[in-house]
Amino acid sequence: MTRKIIHADAIADYRGSLASPGAILLDGDSIVCAGTPEEIGQPNGVEITQVNGLVTPSFVNVHTHLDLSGVGIMPARASFGDWVVEVVSPIRRDTKGVSNAVKRGLELAHVGGNVILGDIAGSSASSALTSEIEHVTTFHELIESSKTKKEVAHAIQQLSANCALSPHAPYSCSMETYAAAFESERLVATHLCETLEEIEYAQTRTGAVTELEKRLGVWDDKKIPWGIHPLEGALKLAEGKRFIGVHLNYLEDSHVALLAQSNMSVAYCPRASEYFGHSEHRWLEMVEIGVNVALGTDSLLCLDTPDRISVLDEMRLLFQRDAADPTLLLTMATVNGARALGLDSTLVTLEAGRTAGLLAFAGCDSLASLLSVSASPEWVYAPQAKKCHKTPFS
Repeated sequence: MTRKIIHADAIADYRGSLASPGAILLDGDSIVCAGTPEEIGQPNGVEITQVNGLVTPSFVNVHTHLDLSGVGIMPARASFGDWVVEVVSPIRRDTKGVSNAVKRGLELAHVGGNVILGDIAGSSASSALTSEIEHVTTFHELIESSKTKKEVAHAIQQLSANCALSPHAPYSCSMETYAAAFESERLVATHLCETLEEIEYAQTRTGAVTELEKRLGVWDDKKIPWGIHPLEGALKLAEGKRFIGVHLNYLEDSHVALLAQSNMSVAYCPRASEYFGHSEHRWLEMVEIGVNVALGTDSLLCLDTPDRISVLDEMRLLFQRDAADPTLLLTMATVNGARALGLDSTLVTLEAGRTAGLLAFAGCDSLASLLSVSASPEWVYAPQAKKCHKTPFS
């Protein structure tokens, strides 16, 4: 394979700025070394690419819904229930549109600098499109409120070995479904503490979710509540296993401490939280006590960038809204996401080893500068898509 050197105004990864000017020596799809141009030198027969700007590793989007990419951005509704009924339900009924939606989502993710994705597949048609793509972890969504643990376990066994699992949420899945998912030894991701209504429903099976079930005609008198806070219930069922909790918009002080003692990663989706009117997320507290917090976008429906799906824009929001440290944000958008998905974190660093791609930001010379603009990244090296028959959770 061709050896090449990339020269740039600056290079950076989760460790911060590494060199300015900087250089990266590539051998095929692997980084040999990175540093100053003097440290890298100019070996004979090496192709040289000049970048007038900053070069970083590609990003990790730990939580997205590619099958909801078909209709574009949709305005928020009066309530979460209205959003489900008026926006999501019609999309889910359009089974013929799944293929185009997933393909579009993959394209928009690539434009945004992401090839490593944690995708929630809402159907078998969706999971079939992504489950063998290298760097995409496909979470097959489970919405199984009334089945026994044995029945759920049997259904899980029928899935592709490449599929991870996503019990949708505590209001749409029984504790038996969660138990079967964790006992399968597959990687699990689940929406958790996303709304106050979810917490009320899990504890007592009352409130807005109950009203929505009756509105949709799916109310089941025999279904019993969890009778416990959903975070506490999920951690108990996981029994120390590694999994991903998505959103966690509403936590009490005691729950933040519980997270630090757990093996759960958090997928925080800042723009999705704002879309639904959630505020004062405790992501920084989690980071400070050692929780592995990664970034996700959720679906295109609730974003503000119709031309891309990228955690770059989550980083920019947190930088501009919360004055967050740029190096911390890049860490969350790269190595933290890889760790959450059980992947080799060096794929998204400038350390020696195989890379999931390199991005260029024209006109930028620091992480702070790239978070202060709105342009999309450009691929200075993009890996070719491959089929993968190994799972990150085996």
